[in-house]
Amino acid sequence: MDIAIDLAPELIPHGPPLAEAQPRGPRRLSPVGYCLLLVLLPLLAIPALIALGRSDFFLHHGASVWVQANDKVFDTRQRQCDVLIYGDSTAMTGIDPDRVEEQTGFRTCNIAVTNAVLAVTGNLTLDHFLANNPKPKVLLIQLSPDGFQPESSVWKHTVYAEGMLELLRHGQPAATRRLLITHPAESVAFAGYAAGYTAWYGIKSVWYHATSLRPEEDTLTVRNGFFTLPSPARTSCEAATSIVSGSNPQQIAFSRSIVANYRNSYSDQAAVVLVNVAPIPECDQNLAAYTQELDGITSNSVLPMPVGYFNNCCHYTARGSEIVSSLISSELNTVASENPTISDRTSPTRPVAALHRIRLPLRR
Repeated sequence: MDIAIDLAPELIPHGPPLAEAQPRGPRRLSPVGYCLLLVLLPLLAIPALIALGRSDFFLHHGASVWVQANDKVFDTRQRQCDVLIYGDSTAMTGIDPDRVEEQTGFRTCNIAVTNAVLAVTGNLTLDHFLANNPKPKVLLIQLSPDGFQPESSVWKHTVYAEGMLELLRHGQPAATRRLLITHPAESVAFAGYAAGYTAWYGIKSVWYHATSLRPEEDTLTVRNGFFTLPSPARTSCEAATSIVSGSNPQQIAFSRSIVANYRNSYSDQAAVVLVNVAPIPECDQNLAAYTQELDGITSNSVLPMPVGYFNNCCHYTARGSEIVSSLISSELNTVASENPTISDRTSPTRPVAALHRIRLPLRR
């Protein structure tokens, strides 16, 4: 027997027919998401690139010969230096410690840094060296004339990458964090510096393997903190910003305070502290002003030299460094004769009298 069951219309489910399942496409970011991504990526990249810049990898695969020479000082331990040379890049390229040692008999070490390092870290390099090595008999600091200017201690939104690298690698963490926070523009620029020079190192490596040719800067040899740049000798002085007359009381007071701070801060670290001004080209338009400003303040006087003894701004050619080194040697020999407590030294291998045969063809 067949039984038929009729469902009431109201019991039959109503509604649209079920749609077939459709595959979902890739989920797209909303405009707000894109904006957040654009903001977050640089914020994450900057700390990563700063970490790259302070790494040993970058030091050996991106940093310049200047930076590598500066950084080696922090690895020096128990080195005996009768004369310790410090200052800016005029000392790095101008004072050859081997030549000074030959002409004075004093064991000489050059730990000068660039002015960018001085601007950011102050005397961090010098303090670290003195804390980890025996005291020298003579501490000689040499700065370019503009290093005695008030502007030398002011940041001008420039990339002080070399100094920031040294502070990141060897400074106190609190001071480092404070610098990064208070100089955001320079911090971002440092991140770009680390990225750019790392990429440049990679390009140079590929080029060298392809051609066996090395850039000139890769052929430089640093000896005891000293080296000569391969740049050709200068033939003229570039136009520079004229400074106010050297008789300006504010400039003189600032210069005097720099010299006094060095002498007072390090008088217990060396028997004699000398603060010198580096020789400059005789065609420098600020020669007269610098001479007036620093006369009687620095341990020496401003010396004009022919422009052909300079290259790449205020740095010295090989011949220029020979003259500067001999002048330093003569100064040290005079100091030694006036201070019997530091006169105990090895006899110079070159006669001191040879210094008097130096002739500078200065134009009148």
